[in-house]
This record gives sequence, C-alpha cells and structure tokens, in this order.
Amino acid sequence: MHWSNQYNSGPTITSCGLVFLTQIQTDIRAHMSYGPREALSFFAPLRGRTATFLLEDRPTNLDFARSVMGLVAQIPDTAEILDLDAFYASNSEQIFRPPTPPTVATLSVPEPGMDIEGEFAAMFEGTQGVVIVDSLNSFFHLISQDDGSSRSRKLNFAIAGLTYLARTNAKAVILSMYRREGFTRWGTGRSISSLSDITASVYTNGQDLTIRAERGPGWDGGVFSTRIPSE
Repeated sequence: MHWSNQYNSGPTITSCGLVFLTQIQTDIRAHMSYGPREALSFFAPLRGRTATFLLEDRPTNLDFARSVMGLVAQIPDTAEILDLDAFYASNSEQIFRPPTPPTVATLSVPEPGMDIEGEFAAMFEGTQGVVIVDSLNSFFHLISQDDGSSRSRKLNFAIAGLTYLARTNAKAVILSMYRREGFTRWGTGRSISSLSDITASVYTNGQDLTIRAERGPGWDGGVFSTRIPSE
C-alpha cells in the first residue's frame, strides 16, 4: 500500500508492516527566525531526559509542534515521532514546511487495532536524537489490560524504558499531553505527567510561545520563550 501526498517536495507516506512510516524532508529555516543558539538552549536541559509538555488544547499543540520542529531544523539531529493521534500527519502542511532538506523526521502512525505495546520498543531503535510521543493521553488509553496488568503500571514501565533510552543515548524524549488529563491520579497517587524527568506547561499568546518548567531541571529561570513560526 502506498499513499503519496505531494506538495512541492512535501511528505510521502508509505505503509510498512503495521506502521505507516513517513519520511518528511523539509527546509524550515527559511520560514522562521530560529537560530542554532536558540535551538541548543531549548534542547540542552532535555538531553538524556524525558519531558512531559502539558497542552491546553489542539491549537496549542499545533503551535508547539510547529515550534519544536523548527528548533529541530537548527540542530545537527533528526526526530522520531510516534504519532498516535495522527496529529502530525493530518497537520503536516502546517508543521512541516517544504521544499528541501536538511530536516528529516520519521513519523510513525499506528493503524487501528495495532498492538502498541508489541511495536513500541522497535519504534525507537533508530539513531534520531529527538523522540516525540503525541500524545501521552492516547498512549495511556491504547495500552491493553488483557493480561491483567493495569494500564498505569504498563505506562510506568513504558516511560521508564524511554527514560533509560534517553539517558543511555543522550536523546531528548518529548511527551505531549493534554492538560485535561495531565493531573489525573491513579493507584500510586502520582500524576501521569510526573512519570517523566521533567514536567512543563506550554502557553501561547498571539505569536509568542512560552514553556514553563513545573518539575525537574529546566531552562534558565525555569522558562523558555520563543516566537511561533509564521504561516
């Protein structure tokens, strides 16, 4: 099966086994004022750690995704995206901007009914320095309970695995999460967002995006601010 949606040299989406793999090549640099120094400032506290970014709604997530991919474009690295909500895929024309490299992102969109747990580890065996899971809410609800284990226990194990991956490979693991479930309590009394090394809230105001660390190591003064890429 092959589906190609071309605009200039936009994304090509192909089916590979049970996972849709999208090789997206874009040149985002021409569309924003980000520079390497700003990008390094954003990723510095995230290297070797997992970070949950709390989002108010989908428009906030879109601004966040566009900004993060713009920052990735300024570092000598690539991104692996587990697109559980097909959010990045359905908004690819806004998040990934044509027409030419150097940015390369691998986008994995699971098919309906796919065994998320069985494929989870294989999705992160690549050499990409940035790993994005969108969203943590969906990952929690897609975890099965067929073997008697609780979802919360499996989620704890999955994020612990991502944390080990981050620390041993100096990866930045970004977990997006909608705030409506950001502080849902479960068995241990801990919030789901507290399973990662860092918890941060994302706010937008016009073309300004502000990220404020709520827990764990963060940016200078606990805040990172940038401009959202223009349309």
